[in-house]
Amino acid sequence: MDKQTKKEIRRLTVKVIIVAMVFGLAFWGYAFVYRGRTEPPAKYPVTNQDAAVYSLRGQIQMLSQKEDLIAFAFEDRKNEKEYGTYIIPGLKYTRTFLSAQGSKKAVCTSMTPQGLAITPEYVLISAYCHTGKHNSVIYVINKETHRFIKEVVLPGRPHVGGLAYDEEHNMLWYSSNVNGIAQAVSIKMDVLQNYNYTENNMPVQTNQICSLYGIMRDSFMAFYKGCLYVGCFNKYTESNIARFSVDGEGNLINTFDKTLGMNFEMAVPLDYSTISEQAQGMAFYNDKLLLSHSFGILPSRVVFYEQSDKRLYVNENSARSFRFPEMIEQIVVEGDDLYVLFESGAYAYRGYTGNVVDRVLKLSLPKMEAFESRNEVGNLD
Repeated sequence: MDKQTKKEIRRLTVKVIIVAMVFGLAFWGYAFVYRGRTEPPAKYPVTNQDAAVYSLRGQIQMLSQKEDLIAFAFEDRKNEKEYGTYIIPGLKYTRTFLSAQGSKKAVCTSMTPQGLAITPEYVLISAYCHTGKHNSVIYVINKETHRFIKEVVLPGRPHVGGLAYDEEHNMLWYSSNVNGIAQAVSIKMDVLQNYNYTENNMPVQTNQICSLYGIMRDSFMAFYKGCLYVGCFNKYTESNIARFSVDGEGNLINTFDKTLGMNFEMAVPLDYSTISEQAQGMAFYNDKLLLSHSFGILPSRVVFYEQSDKRLYVNENSARSFRFPEMIEQIVVEGDDLYVLFESGAYAYRGYTGNVVDRVLKLSLPKMEAFESRNEVGNLD
């Protein structure tokens, strides 16, 4: 090969590399930056019920390489509606407001799912506006029919990383943070049930707004055995879960004496537990604590920990860990089912996420506990 030919090959190689870099930077700018800061125009003035990115068959096909997940989520659910899944509403269009007072109606196209709660009648999903322009919401889904009922608009723009349902007091809690202070906010379920976007023309009325002592952020939550558990997400270091008690009315107990002159409520935890980094959700099942972990486009995991008086739930002590698609959020246990929510269906993420999960999945906990590697997955046709 002569020198001229070698020079031409080098030039061509450099050109190919430059073109690849340009396309790579363009894709990165569009998928990671533009979609995260910009909302596409809203084509419809209402929250869309059929916000699925995939059909049910398409969702199953997309997840078909995740044999463990397929086995837990879809095997033996053929007779259940939508194989037990619930489409996340509002991923394309969500009715909301532009202010805490609800002074201006708006439609958001960048709602990002975060929290999940299950009641006897409903599946509830919280979401926040990724561009920070619109009020956060809670989607209400009929648990039996799997149909979207309505959106409930929240005051302000909290991240709403967690939802928790107190069945005894029929109370719903959601995560909030104001001026760097972690808060838990409650809504009475009858108020949520009676809320109507058009008639109310303002965000839903809250019951209690209580600051939380001793925890940096209210990132996720769960209600278990009469207590509200609140967890904090940290990217790279261990974090904690705080346990708070409620009174006979279902309100967090204001531990600070009013004689101190405080003009807000604040609750002090009964105790703390240490958890691993990147926790996104928690749930309890029999004698185990379950934690979901995810960060960015890395694979998610759900870890089963044996409950312990030491309250130390870190990787080294995990009983069993399961790997799932990226961007898992809150998890909820009901009976022998584990409901799982992902945020990958949001507009800001579905441009680059490898596995878009646009439904709440319902996993079999007995299968997860008894699972061993298998070569075959049940027929889903």
